[in-house]
Amino acid sequence: MKAPKVFIVIGPAGSGKTTIAQQTAQEHRAAYLDKDRVSGRFVEFALTATGHDPTDRESNDYYRDNLLPLEYETLMDVAGINLRLGRSVVLDAPFGAYFGDPDYLSRVAEEFQWPSPAITVIRVRVPQDVLRMRLTQRGLERDRWKLAHWDDYWSVHGSLECSWSGVDYQDVNNEAPRQAD
Repeated sequence: MKAPKVFIVIGPAGSGKTTIAQQTAQEHRAAYLDKDRVSGRFVEFALTATGHDPTDRESNDYYRDNLLPLEYETLMDVAGINLRLGRSVVLDAPFGAYFGDPDYLSRVAEEFQWPSPAITVIRVRVPQDVLRMRLTQRGLERDRWKLAHWDDYWSVHGSLECSWSGVDYQDVNNEAPRQAD
């Protein structure tokens, strides 16, 4: 049996992460793990139950301090289970909160008992004007805050660079016109 691999697909909302991640999962016959599908409903419930806007995660300290870590821990735990079963995984999530920590993945791999898989980070790139157009066209509630505060959103999330060590990086220019997710 071949050793399982980890593919982490990163990029801002609307960049095409989901499309690229699903194609990668099909190509490698890997488990597809989307953070929003794994924990999104729970996060929306928790935000609503605590009196917060369920569509605003970017400017919400409560979300960042309490829910975001749980989302990613859950995602990485589920990935670890699949990897120990010999199944490669594709992780579809922004991960921006963790980009500045070079040792993030090595700590996660140890904490969630990942075997020593090869890790490939696929950075989905798209220009600012194309990204804004895509978010506008798809018309999702979760994009409302981003679009209403575009300059703030782009200044933070449009320029994030991942500094993780011990991984292979692949860049995908996803500027071509496509249907919105």
